[in-house]
Amino acid sequence: MAIYKKIYLLSVVLLFGISASFAQFSVKSQQFIPPLTIENENAFTAKKEFGAVDRRGLVFGFNMGMLKANGHSALYYNGSPENENNIKYILSNPYYYNEIKHLLNEHEYKLYSYPTTMSYDASILVGFYARYNFTNTSGIFIQFNFSKLNTTGLFALSIDSATFTSEPALSYFPIYGQEQRSYIDIGFQKQWFLGKLSNFFVEGGLNFTNVLVKKSGIIINDNEYSIVNVYGSQQYTPNTSMQPYDIRQGGIGFGFFAGAGISLNFNEKISIDPGFNIHYQSINLAPYDQFRFNYSVFVRLILRDFL
Repeated sequence: MAIYKKIYLLSVVLLFGISASFAQFSVKSQQFIPPLTIENENAFTAKKEFGAVDRRGLVFGFNMGMLKANGHSALYYNGSPENENNIKYILSNPYYYNEIKHLLNEHEYKLYSYPTTMSYDASILVGFYARYNFTNTSGIFIQFNFSKLNTTGLFALSIDSATFTSEPALSYFPIYGQEQRSYIDIGFQKQWFLGKLSNFFVEGGLNFTNVLVKKSGIIINDNEYSIVNVYGSQQYTPNTSMQPYDIRQGGIGFGFFAGAGISLNFNEKISIDPGFNIHYQSINLAPYDQFRFNYSVFVRLILRDFL
């Protein structure tokens, strides 16, 4: 029993010594912790809030930019025989033929050539944008953009001379087209912070484009002729009660897009985002509906927490 009493006494002494040492260490440690004054508390809160703006949730925006469309689909308006709208629709009509002959000083003529290349003019792009950020730097978005495109080219008529003593002369006349495009882009955007006031972003996704033909025609000596056949199998005859059909040309095509830009943050609620997009898409104007690249530059006005 004596040995157990010694072990018990030794254990009590060790526990008392460890407790006293821990208490002394705690007192010394507290000497290095400054008291949490009001001034220190405000500084801590400000440091926590600085640069920690919550950008999650829904944001809205407006797009304004310029579109440079690929000229391949512009060949839909060149008036060639394989196109839905062709120049022969006008020239094969006796009424139109005689009217154009009168415009050409009663010279006989025939179609000589079509334009083999055409291009769209640069056009304005406007639209609406919405994005849901599921983190401060990542989100999914949808945007709706609209543009009106114009294209022009030249076709040639071979015109006989008045005396038939010389070779026929070639005269060139304008041929034109106009279309309206509506774009739906569904994509993903990723951002990287460049500093306090700017972010770099990349984006990409799926595209759907609806195209609607507005005009397709030719101009001969200031006289304008539509080459859209609105009378079907009937041949146009002036001063009759012929009923034109409501012709809708175009349709929906699809493709892909990718782009990048810089987000310039004016404050927590407003930013201006200049950038560019490259679309690889099919424009539904047969037979020129193959996939081609189209380019656009834009500036977005982004609005946060306005609802």
